[in-house]
Amino acid sequence: MKWVALALAALAAFFVLQRAVVRKLAGERKADEVRKRGEPATAVVLDTYDTGNRVARYFILTRLTLRVDGSTGSFETTITTPISPVKQAEFSPGRTIKVRVDTGTHEVAVDQARR
Repeated sequence: MKWVALALAALAAFFVLQRAVVRKLAGERKADEVRKRGEPATAVVLDTYDTGNRVARYFILTRLTLRVDGSTGSFETTITTPISPVKQAEFSPGRTIKVRVDTGTHEVAVDQARR
C-alpha cells in the first residue's frame, strides 16, 4: 500500500515539474510583463515551428520568427509562445499579427487572445 501511495506521489510530482518546465520554456512571466508595459506594434510572421510541447495539454508551444514594425523601427526576432490549435492558421507565415514590444530590450509578446 505504501508503494502505491509513493508511486502516485512521484507521478503527481512529475506532472507538476513538467508543467513548470513548459511554462518556463514558454516564457510566460516575461511575456506577461511585456504585454503590460510594452508598446503596441505589428509583426509579420516569417516562420513557425511546433516545438512538440503543450501547455495545459491544449495550447501548442510554437516558435515564431517575426519581423516587428514598431515605434523603434523594424527588427527580426524569434519568440516561443503558446497558441490554441484553433488560432494556429492566424500565425502562419506571411500573416500580420498584433504584438507588444518592450522598447528598451526589444522583447516581444503576442498581443492576441490565446483562446
